[in-house]
Amino acid sequence: MSDQRYPENVVICIDTSRSMYRSDYSPSRLACSVNALKKLVSERLSLDPATSFAIVRFSTNPEKLLNFSSVESEIYNTLDSLKIEGESAMGDALAVSIKMIIEELRKVSAKLPRILLISDGNFTTTAVDPIKMSRLANELNIKIDTFRLGEASHLNILKRLSDVSNGRYYYINDTQTLKQSALDFARSNLKSSSSKAKKIIENPKFLRKIAANLLRVQDLTKDDEQRIKHIRGMADYKKCSICFSDSDPITKGSFYITGRYCPNCMTPFHIHCLAGWADSQDEPKLKRSGTVRCPHCFYLLKIPSEVSQAQKLKVLSGGSTNVDIESGDKKEVIATQKKTSELGDEAMYNSCPVCNMIFEEDQDIVKCGNPECGTLYHKDCFEKLYNKICKNCGSKLVLN
Repeated sequence: MSDQRYPENVVICIDTSRSMYRSDYSPSRLACSVNALKKLVSERLSLDPATSFAIVRFSTNPEKLLNFSSVESEIYNTLDSLKIEGESAMGDALAVSIKMIIEELRKVSAKLPRILLISDGNFTTTAVDPIKMSRLANELNIKIDTFRLGEASHLNILKRLSDVSNGRYYYINDTQTLKQSALDFARSNLKSSSSKAKKIIENPKFLRKIAANLLRVQDLTKDDEQRIKHIRGMADYKKCSICFSDSDPITKGSFYITGRYCPNCMTPFHIHCLAGWADSQDEPKLKRSGTVRCPHCFYLLKIPSEVSQAQKLKVLSGGSTNVDIESGDKKEVIATQKKTSELGDEAMYNSCPVCNMIFEEDQDIVKCGNPECGTLYHKDCFEKLYNKICKNCGSKLVLN
């Protein structure tokens, strides 16, 4: 009987800075790494064809070269295209890698996430701290495994990254050790009775954390709008695909007020219709997490908190309600401006619901004053909020 394996989404995050040109691993550190990675990919795909690989390179800036793929020739060609240049923005590259994995985790039947970081450990100080990224990875159950080439510095940043994220640190002495480490990694996705990875991915708190925010009409770019018009036609791009109407059946408002789009397939919904769809599905974990899968592309979406509040109001009033959740009288709460350093892990383990980007060191952040919400925004993103309405709880935010 063959071994059972967990299919994985592996981001190969490889250092292509100038220090990878050194020939202590002949002909160079980068060339030896590419050869070892080819063996790793070939071995893993022969054992588990369902595993997919993505490739992110980093020198002065990070660059996504390949999205998740199981096509061996495509992966090889991307590895062969790597060139040495610039410095080493390791933290930025990890941020790009984590963002790619979150996008995949939002899809149905997502594979287990993993990052393989290959570097000599020499990184240039950048806007994104690698250790903070490893803490974020740990919060999202993403292991960062590291291959270290060359002599380790006294900080040994690569071992610290693996330790914090519960990944594995590979100490590479020579080309033979590099080859063996690659084969060891390729064979490391065996299932075990003690594995809790799938349970964590299905945890309601985890689902809420990674779910995507719905897009409002005013959030669409010109390209988004043209794409929707092309797919759905001019007449239907502002009509709910569930009730087939522009007018919201609950609030009686126009689609511009309570309409939203799936950020993956751009299908339009009224948020109340989508919430009703979610309630009709036999998905207890999604219901508890306040999330729903798009009826068209099954992308994991976050149901706005204000919808559940409106539903509670309907129950209390004993009938229907025509409360407009985007306009009219709103409960005002005081929002406070802080620095990321003041909020610590609270900022580290969250992202801004306007731009969906993580918070970086020493940025100005605005925090919703609703004690049951506490949503964080980049200061610039807060200024763009429609009527200063919190995207999570629907409160009117007044900056202190």
